[in-house]
Amino acid sequence: MTGQFPCVNISLQNITMLIINKVVEMVNELHAELFTAMSQFRKLRIGDMFPDMAKSDCMLLMAIAGSDAQKEESVTVSELAERVHVQNSAVSRSLRNLEEQGLIERTVNRADRRNTCVTLTEKGKKKQEEIAATMGEFGRSVVSQMSDEDVRRLTACLKEMYEIARQEIEKRNRKKKM
Repeated sequence: MTGQFPCVNISLQNITMLIINKVVEMVNELHAELFTAMSQFRKLRIGDMFPDMAKSDCMLLMAIAGSDAQKEESVTVSELAERVHVQNSAVSRSLRNLEEQGLIERTVNRADRRNTCVTLTEKGKKKQEEIAATMGEFGRSVVSQMSDEDVRRLTACLKEMYEIARQEIEKRNRKKKM
């Protein structure tokens, strides 16, 4: 192939490498574009809709309310930390804030005195309902501006991406253990 064009001296191997490099560049650009689009959501500052509460306090209040919805009378600090994927110390700081605002109540677990149980007060239940209503209205407003088909496709793609990511993490964790 070399020499067919006197001005150009490129071998088939060089052409193949150029093509491969261009494909890799395009894939890298696509991945970067995807992760940039996903990270944009952090910039939305949804917590600004609740100026009287820290984002972490809102998340924790919703997690406590979620446990109430599951017919549990209370939830422990360690269970909350697991649900919101943060350390017990961070949960304890937020609980202190919520307790000072009169939104939660902490008690010692009678069955195991090493555990602290957390429940919503009436004021906490009202605040959680207010947050849930605001978030629900916000979500409906955003989604209503998209077609049903786009929402279905996006949902399917996100579910598929989540499952692939979960499996990839498991695979990498197994490799590390070996």
